[in-house]
Amino acid sequence: MTEKKEYGIYETHGSNGIDNQLLFHKFHMINEIMDKMNKKKNPAMKSVTKGQGRLIAILKMKDKISTKALSEILNISASSLNKTLNKLEQQGFVRKVPSAEDKRILLIELTEKGRNLELKNYDDIDIFDSLSEEEKENLNEYLNILIKSIHKKFKEENPERYERIVKNRKEMYEKYFKDEKHYEAWSKLIN
Repeated sequence: MTEKKEYGIYETHGSNGIDNQLLFHKFHMINEIMDKMNKKKNPAMKSVTKGQGRLIAILKMKDKISTKALSEILNISASSLNKTLNKLEQQGFVRKVPSAEDKRILLIELTEKGRNLELKNYDDIDIFDSLSEEEKENLNEYLNILIKSIHKKFKEENPERYERIVKNRKEMYEKYFKDEKHYEAWSKLIN
């Protein structure tokens, strides 16, 4: 077994190659570093969790969505969604307004503060410039394999729930995001 430490990363090669746990740790590390860099460059994001950020991102694409639709799009329970919405409302990022068609339905919209919140700093996207075009193509293919594997595992463990989630997401994306510029890429991700 050989070990090498560079940038705080240990490379462990055993007789069976690279350990899965090490690869998982590296994915996690990249995610954490990117998150910290983003929050450092964008101090307003320090008070926003990843789940809250996802919700704000959806509202930035399509404002005034019902809580029921948001719950389905995000695939979270109504109670979890309401907790997140309440925190965002307290921070001044969203507000709940009654629907003009049916006053019993609450629509969620971004406040000015929410609209002005910059969720991602895509300056860091240049990390992929360290890869050649061939390496980018390979990485893309490897990520596709991992995504398909995760979907397959989830589908095998709970086929009814998986099919329901996929069906609901397709319907919600079709209903709310059909006209958005990234719709085709998103629809491929959920298929």
